[in-house]
Amino acid sequence: MTNIMKFAAVAMLLISAQSANAISLRFKFKTFSSGPSIYACNAGIRAAAQTGKVCYNQKTGASCTPTACDTAKEICDTQCVCSGDNGGDTLMNYMKVSYAPWTDHPAAGSAGQPYTNTVTRSSDDGGAWNALFNGSNGENEAYGNRIGDLQFNLGSELYIAEYFVDICYRGPQIEYNADNVVANFNIIAQVSATDFLNSAVGHGQDGTGAVGTPGLEEATAEALKYTKLSGLQVKAHIVCDQQGLGSLQNAANNQGYYDTTVNEATFQFNASKATEKLAGDLFATATPASSSAFGTTDFGSGALNLNFSGLQSAGGNNGQWLNVNNTKTPRFCKVRYVFTETNGRQTLNSANALKFNLRKWQRHGAELCTHTTIEEVH
Repeated sequence: MTNIMKFAAVAMLLISAQSANAISLRFKFKTFSSGPSIYACNAGIRAAAQTGKVCYNQKTGASCTPTACDTAKEICDTQCVCSGDNGGDTLMNYMKVSYAPWTDHPAAGSAGQPYTNTVTRSSDDGGAWNALFNGSNGENEAYGNRIGDLQFNLGSELYIAEYFVDICYRGPQIEYNADNVVANFNIIAQVSATDFLNSAVGHGQDGTGAVGTPGLEEATAEALKYTKLSGLQVKAHIVCDQQGLGSLQNAANNQGYYDTTVNEATFQFNASKATEKLAGDLFATATPASSSAFGTTDFGSGALNLNFSGLQSAGGNNGQWLNVNNTKTPRFCKVRYVFTETNGRQTLNSANALKFNLRKWQRHGAELCTHTTIEEVH
């Protein structure tokens, strides 16, 4: 064996000895990812049937009592304008909704789901809500759909309509409660309004202050504002299903499956406005938050901050806590914004002539913007 071969053999032995002293590890782990989703998911409309006429004198503005004109014509009460009292006017109010099945957040650069379904729902004389998704499974069905365009078209003689929009929230499907991870979830609910006059469909701007779609001119005079003429009120309700509460303790359902919308957070509004309530006791407002006293609403130039009574305050009007330093992370939530026209329900007094109870003929309205924030904060 040559010296070169002997040297190579010794080198291989040294390499083998070094390799035999190595240590290694293969380790694998899992990462679970799930974020929140928030979207408009339901809407409804209703109206209270009127039990009596609203009458005023066109000349004086005072109330009047209509009397039949006989052949002598002496007892004919002229210029006495009256609304109907058989309840049919409520059928003149309806909503028009375009919606599509809910989809997850779209990938970057891809388009969202088109809103291919359009339906109308008219208000009822009975006072019950006529919602987009109604019935025994309506609450869960709403979570599976997303509203794109929503219009309320109101043609009743009096300002008596009431309408709502629901904002649905799906919380992350991460097991915060099971893993004893604490969080601080806060909710903020706001509403703003821009009153407008509608001159024509597709018409150009008719002066200053045009908003949104061409043909909508901002109404700046108080006597032309829909929110003033209708005495519009807004209230907010919230109900949440939280981890660690109720029969659904985890982000998954009770069979251990994820990607399901089974939850315990549902609205249960009765036909009678006096006895409305929220179903369950998981997390719900004791009473709704209101923007104003009966019949007086001023949206002003900024947004209304709607506080939920019965919850711990989080900085005054800035928001309300869902949970503070605990593991009760929201699974699902709904915020319902309810808008009520009140001027059609008022009686004549020194401050309110009955003529303001009747809906103006000039086409008018408001763009109502809700802002809902559910966030984890320090």
